[in-house]
Amino acid sequence: MAETPNQQGGHHAVVFGCSGINGWALVNQLLSGYPSTRTFTTITAVANRPFTPHDAKWPADDRLNIVSGVDLLIGDDGSLARTLTEKIPSVETVSHVYYAAYRASDSAPEECRLNKEMLRAAVQSLDTLSSKLSFVTLITGTKAYGVYLLDKFPFRGQVPLKEDLPRVGPEYAKDLFYYHQVDLLHELSAGKTWSWCEVRPDVIVGVAPFGNANCMAQTMGIYLSLYRAIEGEGARVSFPGNETGWRLLSTDSNQDIIARFCIFASLKPRDKVHTCAFNIADSATPVAWSQRWPALAAYFGLEGVGPNDSSIHPTEYIDRHWGEFQALCRSKGLQEDIIYRSTHNTGSRMGTLRLMDFDRPFDLGRARALGFYEEMDTATSWHGAFDRVRKARIIP
Repeated sequence: MAETPNQQGGHHAVVFGCSGINGWALVNQLLSGYPSTRTFTTITAVANRPFTPHDAKWPADDRLNIVSGVDLLIGDDGSLARTLTEKIPSVETVSHVYYAAYRASDSAPEECRLNKEMLRAAVQSLDTLSSKLSFVTLITGTKAYGVYLLDKFPFRGQVPLKEDLPRVGPEYAKDLFYYHQVDLLHELSAGKTWSWCEVRPDVIVGVAPFGNANCMAQTMGIYLSLYRAIEGEGARVSFPGNETGWRLLSTDSNQDIIARFCIFASLKPRDKVHTCAFNIADSATPVAWSQRWPALAAYFGLEGVGPNDSSIHPTEYIDRHWGEFQALCRSKGLQEDIIYRSTHNTGSRMGTLRLMDFDRPFDLGRARALGFYEEMDTATSWHGAFDRVRKARIIP
């Protein structure tokens, strides 16, 4: 891929939320030289929690600076600015912000407040500190289309989902923090020279160093590796959803594809990307779990078959065999604490496999029109994620 003038070097990238699935992958792609080793001369990875190079397992690179202990909810812009100035070398040269931070709350209004405030603090602080700021990338997701509303999903039959679909109704929109963040970026960018875009993946295929409440690849990997250890090579493993979920079409979004597109879009001319939303996925061709499941099972030497009413849910299976899994963890040196958290959180419920009853594939026309054509097949996407789960000593 030929480099355009704004890809030729000197950029300083800051990734907020570097310990999560998207943030980790963004830093990894930047360090791996995407789109070239000359594009970014400084890469700053920012996290709130303690975070070290050992935790991250990124490639060693002199361009990287890891900054942990940054609380975007400190509530004092002056204090935050001082912290960023002290901890980020050459903060005045920051040119690209990739925002993947998130704070959960059981209260929807509070979740909206927290995540809007975090984004505001991050962007306004760097806008003040760096005259070089040129682009902000916000990663959201399919909640923007209301898929979480399940039986109230507003776009049944209107697929593939396109970015110009309207927002969900106001009774739901008020409690969706993505919308608050997008509206904030419109407000903050008014009259500014920097641009921004929103990137929307669907189910993210990837892994984060500390686990994640919605990391399906990690949870699936734990379940299937235990199933293989208990039931043996070649055992038949039933799809843990229902018949409807087995057939529904959707488009996976691998963390590497997401990260590469975020970087790709951030280097495009303002008139091509400013204020735009972009769907991103592994392929423009949707797949069903009837295609995915055999590929996932094959990685572990298992035969993936369709749903069976007599089979138990993965979390119940893990709980039943937890003592055996603990012994496996000890013998293989696995991270038992991360495994336990991964199988006892909201993501472990795998609600998308049982609760959704509608197709939700993405239209990727807007990303393709921008010039991004990279694709990844199902086996490559999921097997690569399982490789990372294994490297992190979460599965044997």
